[in-house]
Amino acid sequence: MKEIHARILGIWGVKVFVVAVFVAFTLASIALTTRIEAGLEQQIVLPRDSYLQGYFTNVSEYLRIGPPLYFVVKGYNYSTESSHTNKLCSISNCDSNSLLNEISRASSTPESSYIAKPAASWLDDFLVWLSPEAFGCCRKFINGTYCPPDDQPPCCSPDEGLCGFGGVCKDCTTCFRRSDLLNGRPSTTQFKEKLPWFLDALPSADCAKGGHGAYTSSVDLNGYESGVIRASEFRTYHTPLNNQGNYVDSLRAAREFSSRVSDSLQMDIFPYSVFYIFFEQYLNIWRVALINISIALGAIFVVCLVFTSSLWSSAIVLIVLAMMVVDLMGVVAILNIQLNAVSVVNLIMSIGIAVEFCLHILQAFLVSRGDRDQRMRGALSTMGASVFSGITLTKLCGVIVLCFSRSEIFVVYYFQMYLALVLIGFLHGLVFLPVVLSLFGPPSISTPPAPPELS
Repeated sequence: MKEIHARILGIWGVKVFVVAVFVAFTLASIALTTRIEAGLEQQIVLPRDSYLQGYFTNVSEYLRIGPPLYFVVKGYNYSTESSHTNKLCSISNCDSNSLLNEISRASSTPESSYIAKPAASWLDDFLVWLSPEAFGCCRKFINGTYCPPDDQPPCCSPDEGLCGFGGVCKDCTTCFRRSDLLNGRPSTTQFKEKLPWFLDALPSADCAKGGHGAYTSSVDLNGYESGVIRASEFRTYHTPLNNQGNYVDSLRAAREFSSRVSDSLQMDIFPYSVFYIFFEQYLNIWRVALINISIALGAIFVVCLVFTSSLWSSAIVLIVLAMMVVDLMGVVAILNIQLNAVSVVNLIMSIGIAVEFCLHILQAFLVSRGDRDQRMRGALSTMGASVFSGITLTKLCGVIVLCFSRSEIFVVYYFQMYLALVLIGFLHGLVFLPVVLSLFGPPSISTPPAPPELS
């Protein structure tokens, strides 16, 4: 360390080269971090020989339909005085910027919206089911109770050959005449009375618009008698999502779409799909990572300031540690490691581990005497070998065994990341930091020996 390593680092040209290389790699790592994707591939957490590896590969390669996507509308006011119905539906007399029309337009650009097709609408089907033109749908007996289509019991028995000619349903009539509806829309009372009929109506050849089955769970009828449906959903599908980035982007696109439509219609609308609860964390994973990394760096700066009583020294440690974290993130990008809870924890832990590579050299530099080059050589001669053998080699031995794990998650997120950390820490602690100290190091805190007294 003293005779070879320190002497080489003391050469002025080597110092310039070292600073240029490390600064260039840090700048390159900043650019590379934009390539880091959020997510955690499911295959990584499985053993290499798990049968699920092939399953997830086949799903990604062959599945041509995405997860179901629901747009949930809260507080839908169906009363005659409200304009909510026209703001949601997509049939005649509906607003051109209604929710269902907007979903249909978004499905025409699936590469950016991640919406595969127009939504199935219980409201559109209900309004069509009510209309007098759909003669076989909304019907009533003379006593005002619901009358099913002619091809369903009790109008038709499976044992009978012909249906709808006479029998118990011969006097059934349509629920409304055209004059009973206002611009093709039911009144508040009509809507309230007929919605349960629609949701219980079975689709059949005579009336395919029955809501039972397709929309049984699409409307929350609790308290709907007040004129407000607390929650209802309109179902469509995402495009096929083949990787973690697609899942995160589809969630973000659905939320942006809902926010824009909600603001436009002045209604409370939000998206939901079965995978959202697992991928919501990735919408702000970068913010969480940067905040926690900043807190860790700030805590180390304060502790160094307390123990060294040197703002100069603490600033150098902070800069070197920040460069090490940025360089580690650059390596993460090169290795195509994704940003998730595991990698964020590793990044934060790496700051604490990286301190070991720096503080011993810095402390030895502070207590050494002489000019900066002499104190740098003294610090490397007293602490360099200890940092190399006691920190670098021992951590390498502990990390290398993870390379033989059967689970990919241990190889990727622990072996690769911690191996990169050890190598980056070794290079910064024993190459870059000594050069920085020899150029910009703080003054010595060691008290010079007192001059001999003259007799």
